[in-house]
Amino acid sequence: MRWRSRMKKINVSPLLILLLISYILIEGSFDPLWFLFFSLLHELGHILAIRLLGGRIGSFAGGGQGLGLTVNGLSYRGEFLAALAGPFISLLLAGMFALAGHGFFCYANLALGLMNLLPIFPLDGGRMLRAFLAERLSPDRQRRITQSVGLVFIFPLLALAFWQFLSSGYNLSLLFVCLYLIGLIKENGNDV
Repeated sequence: MRWRSRMKKINVSPLLILLLISYILIEGSFDPLWFLFFSLLHELGHILAIRLLGGRIGSFAGGGQGLGLTVNGLSYRGEFLAALAGPFISLLLAGMFALAGHGFFCYANLALGLMNLLPIFPLDGGRMLRAFLAERLSPDRQRRITQSVGLVFIFPLLALAFWQFLSSGYNLSLLFVCLYLIGLIKENGNDV
């Protein structure tokens, strides 16, 4: 099994922070802060898995997409499991909150877990797909397959986003998420 160094992106866009602050000020709701807290727990799931799998966490770096975490010493199987750990934590929390009858907390974690399982690189599902393909295919072929699978998954999500907007008459949130994901697919098409 080959070993390599990877960069785990934690996307914290300044635009996202501005939108969250705007929402809090306009709506008077602190729900976005809970979502950020659950996102932190999701990311801590990745870090815990990396440590348990024998990986070494290197430095943090900032960039256009957000914050990056350098991870060394994981096999492709370890990368797959570390990518799975975040959605696992989110779905586990969703189940616990569902049992406790906390609808918003359940929904927030369910959305976070399921969205990250989409096989769109650099989301966790895309990382899992690349790690799975890495031992079997050349870097160029794994990149092309991951990009194609991501595009296949984005179109039904885009249709759902349009349906949601047409049904509600105002809710564009899923449409914005889809546009962001399309940008990630395009931007990371050359990233191996």
